[in-house]
Amino acid sequence: EKGTALLQSLSIETSRLRNSSLKISNVISFSIQNERAALTEESNELTRQSSSVQALEDELSSLRRSNTEMRNKRRMAEDSIPIHQAVANEKIAEVDEIQSRHVRNLPKIKRELSLHGLMTNIKWDYNQTSVLAGEISMPGRMVHKRFVIDKEDFGEFEIAERLWDLIDG
Repeated sequence: EKGTALLQSLSIETSRLRNSSLKISNVISFSIQNERAALTEESNELTRQSSSVQALEDELSSLRRSNTEMRNKRRMAEDSIPIHQAVANEKIAEVDEIQSRHVRNLPKIKRELSLHGLMTNIKWDYNQTSVLAGEISMPGRMVHKRFVIDKEDFGEFEIAERLWDLIDG
C-alpha cells in the first residue's frame, strides 16, 4: 500500500508538474510570438526610416551638386563682369564719338539743307516720316505745289525722277 500511495502521489505530482510546465511553455510561446511581432514591426519601421534617410541623403547630395554648380556659374558671371563692362565702355565711347561728330556736323548739314532748299525750292515736311512730303514753291512761275510720295511704292531713282518732274513743273 505504501508503494501504491507513493506511486499515486508521484503520478499526481507528475501531472501537476506537466500542467505547470505546459502553462509556462504557453506563456513563453505567447511572449516569443509577441516579441517576434514587435521585432517585425520595428524591423519594418527601421526599413522605412532607413529609406527616408537614404532619400534625404540623395536629396542633400543633389542640392549640394546644384549649389556647387550655381556657385561656379556665379563665379563665371562675376569673372565676366569686367570684360562686359570694358566692352560696354568701348561701345559708350563709340556712341559718344558718333554723337559728337553729328553735333559738330549739324551746322554743316543745316547749311547744306538750306542750300538744297534754295536750289530746289523744296520745303520738306519733316513731321511725316513714313512718306516724303513737302511743298515746292517757284515764285518766278507763280507755282506753289504740295506733294506726298510714298517711299514704299517707289525706288530711289523713281523718287528722284518724280521730284525733278515736280520741280520742272
